[in-house]
Amino acid sequence: MKIKSKKLSKVVSFLTGRQLSATRALPAVPSRVNAALSPELSAAPVEAPKIWENLITLNSDVEPDFSLLRPASAYHDQDARLKEWTDLDYKDALARDSYPLPETKDREGYYGADHFSYWASGLTDARLLLDAVRDHGTGEISACLDLGCASGRVLRHIALSEPGCRAIGCDINRLHVEWCNAHLPDNCSAFQNHSVPSLPLEDNSLDAVTAYSVFTHIEALETAWLTEIRRVLKPGGLAWVTVHTEHTLADMKPDWPLWRPVMDHPDASGLLDSNRNFSGDRLVLRWLAERSYSSNVFYKSDYLTSRWGRILEVIELRRRHPSFQDVMLMRKPGGPR
Repeated sequence: MKIKSKKLSKVVSFLTGRQLSATRALPAVPSRVNAALSPELSAAPVEAPKIWENLITLNSDVEPDFSLLRPASAYHDQDARLKEWTDLDYKDALARDSYPLPETKDREGYYGADHFSYWASGLTDARLLLDAVRDHGTGEISACLDLGCASGRVLRHIALSEPGCRAIGCDINRLHVEWCNAHLPDNCSAFQNHSVPSLPLEDNSLDAVTAYSVFTHIEALETAWLTEIRRVLKPGGLAWVTVHTEHTLADMKPDWPLWRPVMDHPDASGLLDSNRNFSGDRLVLRWLAERSYSSNVFYKSDYLTSRWGRILEVIELRRRHPSFQDVMLMRKPGGPR
């Protein structure tokens, strides 16, 4: 079948995401807000994708070339934020973790040069999840998925604290996937996913699915992602999803990483009132048009409990748990109580 060149050009333009005449041009990301908008944007200047895969993934055409840090124990004494972890019982966990840490550039910039704090933040989140599985979920964790796992900040701790657990991670950034598969414990495995909701995992196979700083950047198809999460969870399995809500906007301060990408957005003044309230159920501050995961997304809490609750049973919305973001704790119906 022959396709006329003009028609073919339109098809190609649509598939590559470059025909934007029906909408206004979206702002480019200023360099000063790259890292805070989405850590994925901080590694290098943002350019238009050169291959089709990078329209729905990141770094699919980049071969890894990692340098490694030593295990977290090597950085404990020199960590500038050590006092933040005085209430965290980490001695045994630190002693058993002999695996390297990713360099700052390979972990999306999290915690800068404070490498122990990066490690401790993952331990904190992992323990909160494991407690929730015991209290509200299947009671044990034999298999889990960290959606948007980056370089395994949380995944490493689940694998080490639960050696019998099949600890799975996925990320749209190929380099994160390669790092996890090369340098995390043997009961960890990671795969590269993409922005279209799809998980190559079995039905009813996971005790928990986590998504840290993922739905805070999903501009579209969030209910399809939730439906896919429901599919792979066992009956009674937990979904732990961090979100930005209207409360996040109200609490936000100039020293928060979120402040600049929100307040510097050219549409912010027209979409937020003097108290940083927004109309409607959802606020999307989108920076780039030619790729996904380039927005900051805020939800009304009533929307989350009523709409997301049609897909998964809402246990609770936890405020600032444990830091800037809120957590939607949800469960797939069925299973033990």
